[in-house]
Amino acid sequence: MVAGMGMNNFIKVAGDRWTGEMIPEALDEAIREQKALGKKPFFVNSVGGSTVMGSFDDQEAISKICKEHGLWHHIDGCWGGIMAFSEKTNHLYKGSHLADSIAINAHKSLGAPN
Repeated sequence: MVAGMGMNNFIKVAGDRWTGEMIPEALDEAIREQKALGKKPFFVNSVGGSTVMGSFDDQEAISKICKEHGLWHHIDGCWGGIMAFSEKTNHLYKGSHLADSIAINAHKSLGAPN
């Protein structure tokens, strides 16, 4: 909405009911459906630690789909992005190096002031 695209231009992609993770096959299907309707998808926002369920999307699978369709792959790591910097949790960000962009909010977990 901030970019002026309007809510009608956002497409919801099915997620796993129990984990909240985006289902890569559902993403691919949604992209193909939109293209068949004559629309031009250009951006996929995946999650690197959701605030609701703490889920981490399969960045490798999503990146592969984005590259196949020529879409920008962004990871919203604003809540869980710091997990990428720990040897104990960086497996949650496997494949993040394949994304086109990543957002991390230091004030949410690195002790930086708001």
